[in-house]
Amino acid sequence: MWLIFVGIAIIWTVLDFIFSSGKSDVSPNGHPNSPRHSGDEAENEMLSALASSMTIGVYCALGDGNLDNRELATLRRWKDEFVRKTPPEISSKIGASMEAEIQNSLRGVSEDHLHRACRSQQDLPDEYKTMTMGLAFEIVAADRKVESSEMACLQKVARLLSISDETFRRLEEKHLRPIQLTAATSGQANGSEQEKLLGIDPSWPKERKLAQLTSEFTKYNARMQTARDDNVRAQCRKMLEIIADLREELLTGRKPNRTPAEQPRTTSGGSPRPATAPQRPASPIPGPVGSKDEILIGVDLNLPPRQKLAFLDGEEARWKGRMTNHLPPAAMAKCETALQAIRRLRNVYQAQL
Repeated sequence: MWLIFVGIAIIWTVLDFIFSSGKSDVSPNGHPNSPRHSGDEAENEMLSALASSMTIGVYCALGDGNLDNRELATLRRWKDEFVRKTPPEISSKIGASMEAEIQNSLRGVSEDHLHRACRSQQDLPDEYKTMTMGLAFEIVAADRKVESSEMACLQKVARLLSISDETFRRLEEKHLRPIQLTAATSGQANGSEQEKLLGIDPSWPKERKLAQLTSEFTKYNARMQTARDDNVRAQCRKMLEIIADLREELLTGRKPNRTPAEQPRTTSGGSPRPATAPQRPASPIPGPVGSKDEILIGVDLNLPPRQKLAFLDGEEARWKGRMTNHLPPAAMAKCETALQAIRRLRNVYQAQL
């Protein structure tokens, strides 16, 4: 669970002032209040502001049209953790206010209700609004699926809470990226969703999309080289295939035709055809033998020329990146050798197009 208590001391200072002293000459952000905000009114406004995070959470949970039990459990767990961190003398009030807001929101969250909820947090510290945004991301991720309608809800909430783009991207990377990556590498995502996962805007020109694919190829290739977990390596390898396919489609205008795995032969009735002779292990078919340069760089010889070129782009960036470090002469010479091999191979593959 995301650390929702970053900057919590700021909030508790405000709570202690309002709930304990009963005074109201200071607003949650430290500015003077107008005289009309006094006593019980200030306390009720603070309770409403804190409880509004529940409204926002339910709104995002309903973004795909369905309230999953895991989403509701995430919301209540967040609420219970929050209440446990509040001073004992006010925790019961905050807990009751949040639970009442959950029950009210479960009947539906209109656009007006959402706007009021976000507006009520405008005077709270930025840390609390970021916590609320983190809750929204946790809830969307709870059912391990990310729908486009849910993304639209998150973007709307971020806009209404004035969440920075950097904070939004950080939360998206933490909570949603692993789910999106799993969907993309398991064949559940279409080309448009794969492009979005790779940070590509559909409105970009071809050259910019190709540049982004090269950047992503470098990132996943480097991650695969350093990953120790076999599942992570396999996932990165699949992402490299997706990137290569998207690149080829951009360059040729045609979707790559990957040969599916051979299916067992069947009879006309659909049952497996019986073997007419004892099965023998298939003789290994020797694969293509690469040149010295291809072996050095680690080129997959089964790839078509365009995908080999994409691989070279990523490898070139990786070797050049190593050269920016303070390397001993032997290591620097190895980098130079690799870059020379990449240049030679690029000329070969370009001639094969």
